Formats: sequence, C-alpha cells, structure tokens
Amino acid sequence: MTRVLPILIAPLVVLVMLTAAPAGVAARSAQQPSIEAMSLMTTPVLLAAGNRTVSQGTGFLYATTRGGEVDMVFLVTNYHVVTGNEPQSLARAQGDRLQFYFHKSRDEPTSHFPVNIPLYTKTGEPIWIQSTQYPEADVVLVPIVPELYDAQGQMFVFSQEHTEIDMKVRPSTQATLLGYPYGFFDTRNFLPVWKTGHLATEPSVDFQGEPVFLVDVSAFPGMSGAPVVAVSNSVYENEVGQMMSGVQRKLLGVFSAMRMVKTRQAADGTDMLSPGSTPNPGDSLQLGYVWKAGLINDIARGFNKADWLERIWKNRR
Repeated sequence: MTRVLPILIAPLVVLVMLTAAPAGVAARSAQQPSIEAMSLMTTPVLLAAGNRTVSQGTGFLYATTRGGEVDMVFLVTNYHVVTGNEPQSLARAQGDRLQFYFHKSRDEPTSHFPVNIPLYTKTGEPIWIQSTQYPEADVVLVPIVPELYDAQGQMFVFSQEHTEIDMKVRPSTQATLLGYPYGFFDTRNFLPVWKTGHLATEPSVDFQGEPVFLVDVSAFPGMSGAPVVAVSNSVYENEVGQMMSGVQRKLLGVFSAMRMVKTRQAADGTDMLSPGSTPNPGDSLQLGYVWKAGLINDIARGFNKADWLERIWKNRR
C-alpha cells in the first residue's frame, strides 16, 4: 500500500468476543465459521506522513466496558509504531497519521474497511495515551471514537476479561503472536499470521523491574504491537494447579521488540561478546520483549474520556 486512504465514517455494533461468555454476552452459535475471533481483533498499522507510508506494524482492538456495555474502544500498539522512534526519544516523529482496518463480519473476512486518523492536535499534542508510571513503556492506546466505525457490522475486540482467564502461564508456556512479519499476510482477508514461541522468563516477575516478560520466538519487523496470547485447544492448567479441558485464549501482553547483542569474531572463530562492536546479521537472541496485559488495563482505566474528547479530539488536525 503506497497511499493513505481517507477516513471512512461509519457506527458499528461493538461485539466484545470473550473466551467464556459472561452474563449478558451471548455465546457463539455453532453455525458461526471457524475463524478465530482474535484474528479479527488484530490489524496492520501503517504510519504515514501525509500520503506517504513510512512504516508498518501491528495493533489490536481493546475495549473498556461500563455497566456491561462497551465504553471506549482503543487501538493498542507500540510507541515506536506511531512515532518511528523509541519511547522518550527527542527525535522528530516520522509520521502524522495512522491507517488500520476493521473487519465487518466473522462470516465474510474479505469484508473490511480502512480507518485513517490524525496522530496529533493542531497544537502538536499526541492523540494517544500512555503510561505515566512507566513513560519508558513501548505501549500506546489510541482512542477510537464511534463515528469511525458506526453502522458497519460487528467489531471484535479484546477486553480486560481476556487478561483474567483462569489459565496458568509459566516459563515454557506456549505464547502466540498475531502479526504481519515484513508486511506478509493474507491481504485478501486481512488476517494475521500466528507465530508461536514460549515464555522465556517468569511471567509473575517484572523483568528488569518493568512490567515486561520475555518470549523465545522468531519474530520480524512488522510484528511490533502484536497481541501475545496463551492458547489452549485441549488440556490446560488453571491458576490453582488443576488440570482443565477446553478451549481457552488469554491475552498476555503486547509484543515490542527483539533483543539484540553485539558480537565480534574471536581468533578461534567463536563469537565473543564485544559491547563496542557493530551488530551483524544473526546477532538476535531470539528473545522478544512483551509489555504485560496489566499495563494495558491500567492505561485504559486511567483514560478520561470527557477530557480527551473536549481537549484532544475536538482539536485534532
């Protein structure tokens, strides 16, 4: 895609698809197709400067609820996906608009439409929200107003309930990333690629004191911002150690980046660590950073909708 499409204004029925249907949410019909709802919750995210596409990442839809109803929908992705820079960087932002996609129906995955939104207000304030407790976190939530998706069908979103599924995760638990490596994906149906690895650190412990854990996975550019989920299609362990049977999907966090090391070739041909050397191909540890789902919940709960609508959205570029 080489150009940014105009905003499509549309009201859509927001459907929060949960692994276990809570009170007030209808369970899935046996007649529905076998497409995973999480595939419809995930979207390519294009950073654009005017009509020029700068880069591509991944994002996913997440909603807060109030009184059993959806209150606000967000696009969750990385800070570096919306700016082109790492968090707390003083470098100039590389883009001014985002484009992403909504599916209209689980029955017709080819039915989807683009949404294009500005990233800044007229005075240069960002429209996204992020953690004030962890300003270094590579996580942003972009609020999405109903006028951008109304009257288009069903929208599939993650919610806090996805993070609270009674499913135990531990080091070596499988972790799946849904994303678009190097922009490679099913462009007819706009469905993501599912890539699976394993948790590489203790998920209940904050890695290096930040709300992060590591995954051992083969991931590539374009997957930044991918949802990271634990998937069970048969037997799994619940939080109290009981073995359960069934289908479960638990949102663990948002993928950020792969860990790299710098190496130099030793005289005997082995790789020796050398902090001052230049990275070479193959220097990846195959370890990825995942910002925990609890951080997403915290950022969303701290969102002041009325203030944002008045101060930010009304003054968007």
